[in-house]
Amino acid sequence: MQVTLLRDYQGQSVDGWMMSEKLDGWRVMWDGADFVTREGNILAAPAWFKASMPAITLDGELFAGRGKFNAIQTLMAAGWHGLTFQAFDVPSSAPFSARYKQLLAIPLPAHVGIVKQVRCTDTRHLIEHADEIVTAGGEGSVVRNPRARYIAGRTDDVLRWVPQCPRLNRLKAA
Repeated sequence: MQVTLLRDYQGQSVDGWMMSEKLDGWRVMWDGADFVTREGNILAAPAWFKASMPAITLDGELFAGRGKFNAIQTLMAAGWHGLTFQAFDVPSSAPFSARYKQLLAIPLPAHVGIVKQVRCTDTRHLIEHADEIVTAGGEGSVVRNPRARYIAGRTDDVLRWVPQCPRLNRLKAA
């Protein structure tokens, strides 16, 4: 399955972009019938986890909680209890801001969340947001160009800021 892949934030202007937590989970797509990995493997999700899922494609992550990446496979083997699917996009040709509004309008089962997006005011806001997430046990932030179309592969329209990454901390010190 072809997905949009992010790049590292390198000091670009992100004023007005949409910002969210970068989850530490398994990236998967819901194709309307199954959960599919980036490599195209269909995950053996139990019927209860697939029940009430929409008949449209959703991009997101299987998530066990902050700091629990290594528990995902164990939870899958135990019937997927304790996992959630955190949706952050509805792949289409519309701009991201419209896709996010569409996502918010989709009825979803209780074990599916929507990754909250907030408007990023500037680089300082991005860094402060990421620092708050890391302090709370998370990984960092993602910013998305609200005008960007969904494309397969790496793009400069979706960027991550992960404070604990030493290579990126140079920007924070500048």
